[in-house]
Amino acid sequence: MEQAVSAAETDTSKSARLQQALALAALVVLYFVAGRLGLYFASVHASASAVWPPTGIALAALLLFGRRAWPAVFIGAFLVNLTTSGSIASSFGIAVGNTLEATIGASLVARYAGGVRAFERPRDFLRFVILAGLVGTAVSATIGVASLVIVGEAAWAAFGPIWLTWWFGDAAGALIVTPVLVLWSAHGSFTALRARLFEAVLLLIVVVATGALVFAHAELSRHPLPFLCIPPLIWAAFRFGPREVATSVLLLSAIATWATVRGLGPFTTGGDDQSLLLLQAFMVTIVVLTMSVAGLVWERKAVEHERSALLERERAARAEAEWASHAKDEFLAMLSHELRNPLAAIGSAAQVLSASGAAQGVAGRAVDIVNRPTRHLSRLIDDLLDVARLSSGKILLAKEKLNLGDIVDGCLALMRSSGRLDQHRVDVDIASAWVLGDLARLTQVVDNLLTNAVKYTPPGGRIDVRTSNEDDEVVLRVRDDGSGIAPELLPHVFELFTQGPRTLDRAQGGLGLGLALAQRLVVAHGGRIVASSPGPSRGSTFTVYLPRVDATELTGSSVEACASGVAPRRILIIEDNDDAREALRLQLQAAGHEVHEADSGIEGVEMAVRMKPDFVLLDIGLPGLDGYQVAERINAAGGGSRLIAITGYGQPADRERARDAGIERYLVKPVDAVELAHLLT
Repeated sequence: MEQAVSAAETDTSKSARLQQALALAALVVLYFVAGRLGLYFASVHASASAVWPPTGIALAALLLFGRRAWPAVFIGAFLVNLTTSGSIASSFGIAVGNTLEATIGASLVARYAGGVRAFERPRDFLRFVILAGLVGTAVSATIGVASLVIVGEAAWAAFGPIWLTWWFGDAAGALIVTPVLVLWSAHGSFTALRARLFEAVLLLIVVVATGALVFAHAELSRHPLPFLCIPPLIWAAFRFGPREVATSVLLLSAIATWATVRGLGPFTTGGDDQSLLLLQAFMVTIVVLTMSVAGLVWERKAVEHERSALLERERAARAEAEWASHAKDEFLAMLSHELRNPLAAIGSAAQVLSASGAAQGVAGRAVDIVNRPTRHLSRLIDDLLDVARLSSGKILLAKEKLNLGDIVDGCLALMRSSGRLDQHRVDVDIASAWVLGDLARLTQVVDNLLTNAVKYTPPGGRIDVRTSNEDDEVVLRVRDDGSGIAPELLPHVFELFTQGPRTLDRAQGGLGLGLALAQRLVVAHGGRIVASSPGPSRGSTFTVYLPRVDATELTGSSVEACASGVAPRRILIIEDNDDAREALRLQLQAAGHEVHEADSGIEGVEMAVRMKPDFVLLDIGLPGLDGYQVAERINAAGGGSRLIAITGYGQPADRERARDAGIERYLVKPVDAVELAHLLT
């Protein structure tokens, strides 16, 4: 196997060497033919011509194939001069000069002008003009003419004219021939031309016709009209590119050279050498001008294409992000629904046990244990969802005139009824303070601040709660004498997931969401919230400032104190989750209400129309008809029942749809028993 692999590698190496040898042989032949053609135009000396395409061929070969091409250049140059009129010595010297010209020029272009990409940008092309067209060609002219003079094939007096002709011919060959060969080798695709085939053919016809009229027409060529060559080249620059511009220039140069040596065209003077020098000066000027324009145009198009690609990627990324955001919202909505249903069942069952009188002793403590983590989990779910919505700007506030003092009273009443304030001394000073806000969201703010104070104040500690009016603002202050806030933490207390140092027991719990959520909700109401603390173990104060509004023409929407008793109501529960439905039924029956059940939307509508209950407690995610459709049909039947949604879905869009369907209140599972009792009064 190893012998077979070695043989295969040997065959591959031989094939590569053979291909390289054939390529170099082809380069020798091409250089020789082009050299013989160039020397056909020699006039000042047999070895010096103002038309010398071999320079462009040699330079292109070294740019494309590297330094391994120099032997072919040397051999081609040596044979051209040897078969013309030169001796072996002069031919050797000229070949050395031509080889150094191509090698030096290619090395400079590769290092300073982008190599084979020198014709794609204007600044690189101008460097190519200087390094290869002017500097490199001077090497060949100097060594070549010196070789002729040294061996006696030219007089020292003729050094200047021969050098100038030699240098001009080489420079024109480098600037006119090299771009064509390099660009077609590096960008040989015909895709763009096929896409504009008619225009490309028309351009070719126009270039040939212009060259014929300007340089070869018997009458027109007598007039100074070479500027007419510029418009077709500009057309090529804007519509096609540097490759087509270089090709058009080469084509025009061939037509002009053929016409000039026959005594036609605007550059014809007394001698062939002078005429060709003038022509080459014009063609060099044209190629520098139009190739620079083409480079500018296509560099700009490349930038625009890249910018368009970036915009497209940005649009795709934005669409993907929007899709991901939508998928996240859907996931959070479903997750909250799936989490809230079992929590609702657990919470309602605990309320039943508590109200039944069976929860005594150990059982009573067990009920308390169930109630506390149930409320805690529900609160975490609410905070997580609300922070996500606020961060994405998806919370809409249903603003109305509200008394912030009533909201604070209501929150304190709920906390007292649940026993959350039993171990603290709470000093309350509540003044009427009217704001324009969303009742549910401001209740969240107050509840989060009170919960934070309770959490970080040890048993027996004091909590002061104040509402007041200061100038054009309503102020809420919640002060405690608890654990306080360290100075380095104080600037970050309203950032997500920020918490102070925690012990391993994590006695306070939480995820660091409450204050961040409160701050965002206050800002959404046009207010601000400030935290202050003298330091650790010295308590903290949170102050909320909200815009104050006139208390006249009140809407009556505020949080009322919890009623100690509730009149019996006829209530219909429409809920497909068996555990949640049964637990809620037992809770309401324990409070003295008449309760009926339906486990589908269709059955619920039929029972509501027939029974005409006082309240319908309605789930949203129902089989058959969803909660919105059920609400619409019940309202259309005119039964007069008050509809309260009790659901695991809590997105703003869900609440909006509920309002549109005629649902009066929207409660998210698990529902606080005290809040529900308040709504049933």
